[in-house]
Amino acid sequence: MDDFVASLSADDRFDANDIAELIDAYQDQRHLIGIGRALASEKDPDRLIRLILEASMDITGADAGSIFLVEDDGERHLLRFAWTRTHSRELPYEEFVMPADRRSIAGYVALTGATLNIPDVYDIDPAEPYVFNRGFDRDYGYRTRSMLVVPMRDHKGRVLGVVQLINSKEAPGEDSDGASDRVMLKDEADFERRVVPFKKRYEGLMEAVAAQAAIALENGRMVRRLREQFDSLVAASVAAIEARDPATRGHSERVARMALALARAVHETEEGPMAGIRFDADALTELRYACLLHDFGKVLVEGSILLKARKLMPRDEDYLKLRLRYFRRLVELAESRVAARCADPDEAADARAEAAVAVESLLAAEELVGILASPSPTALDADAEIARLRSLTVPVALSAALDEAPPPVLTDEEAESLSVRRGSLNRAERKLVEAHAQYTYDFVSKIPWPPELSRVPELAWCHHEMLDGSGYPRGLSGDRIPAGSRVMAVCDVWDALSASDRPYKKALPPELCARILREEAAAGRLDAELVELFLARNLGALVASAPPVAPSR
Repeated sequence: MDDFVASLSADDRFDANDIAELIDAYQDQRHLIGIGRALASEKDPDRLIRLILEASMDITGADAGSIFLVEDDGERHLLRFAWTRTHSRELPYEEFVMPADRRSIAGYVALTGATLNIPDVYDIDPAEPYVFNRGFDRDYGYRTRSMLVVPMRDHKGRVLGVVQLINSKEAPGEDSDGASDRVMLKDEADFERRVVPFKKRYEGLMEAVAAQAAIALENGRMVRRLREQFDSLVAASVAAIEARDPATRGHSERVARMALALARAVHETEEGPMAGIRFDADALTELRYACLLHDFGKVLVEGSILLKARKLMPRDEDYLKLRLRYFRRLVELAESRVAARCADPDEAADARAEAAVAVESLLAAEELVGILASPSPTALDADAEIARLRSLTVPVALSAALDEAPPPVLTDEEAESLSVRRGSLNRAERKLVEAHAQYTYDFVSKIPWPPELSRVPELAWCHHEMLDGSGYPRGLSGDRIPAGSRVMAVCDVWDALSASDRPYKKALPPELCARILREEAAAGRLDAELVELFLARNLGALVASAPPVAPSR
């Protein structure tokens, strides 16, 4: 740059003003390149708007500026006053919406797409359709003079917004670098002496900046629309899950809320085994989607199994009790036949007594089935009671009076179901429910996730994997289970224990839930560090405040 300036200074064709102007143009081009890079990398819409305005003011030496965004309420075009900045004044900022019409300068540019470069807004030709509202100047003791107003057009030529720059502070041939925030306009003399019209070349330069800004804004809007579409898909999926299994309504959202809080707590940890685990914004978004979708595979599980409230299906329990009543009738029938054949009164009395004992046992068995079929804990020795049920039959002394041998009171399938230690599902039914994790992965992996969310399917897939390898569907262990899935597992277990009553269980108090979590961690199934962090932060309290359905992000 110094060699370039020296060569210009040695050339008789350029005076000092020319050299300053060329240097200014060179710096503006460098600004333009930098702005393009910054706009391409910025994703936050609020920061993007502020970046556009700051860069525009910096290039043109403007003392003040505003960004207006074009909106449509279905009937008319509107302008949203999105951001403003004034270097020479500390002014209040309040977002508002106004109709876009040709009477206002910003409205005229928004509707026509024309660039306006006005030397003095107090001296606008009355023939022009637009006018300047002097109310702002009166209210804040300011003097608006020069104004450059540029439309922000997207790649289709649509005007997405307007950049309005006020009071250029660049004297002809003066280096503009830093002029926008270095020179303060304090009084009327400053406005007269320092404020100049915006240079003609700034029109094209700002149109280029505005075009880049419009593309950046549109890209941001497209990203938001895609996220909204993903959210709509996720919300519909959660609704489908809850329609399939109403007893777990709100479960996915509660797990997501607790998991995000636990992941943030892990992210903040500076010591111990979790110190190297980080959850940035994308990782948190991945975890949220995975939590909301982790049970989607249940839509493919038979509803009667999902809603099974007792160890026997209602029909099967009814059949078993009906069979016990049938046995009572067989005993009564056998007793009557024996009594009819017996000539010896004592023998007939023995048959009646034996029949009475058998009927009493069968009546007690019917009540016992009701107790054993409940998933609630019981003090009974279930194995012994089931063995006793299986031994029930028509007494030998009476069975000879029957036409054929009676079937067993209890089938092998019924015995297996009644012997279940926890919950209401037998081994075959539990396998069907456990398949939901694989079904979830099969569904979620078909969604075209963007690269930054590509691990959503895997996180959802692994939410029932346990550190000791006893989980499902793949039996992963240790570090093969993603950190997000380990976080989700802790929250999933807590909610399953603590949530409102379900058909197969009662809600457990927090102290019992905490004890069970620690027992699972001690057994090597859950991550002990995560369990202790979860309990230390009292994240289970988030369950009570979680809404029943998943909100849009």
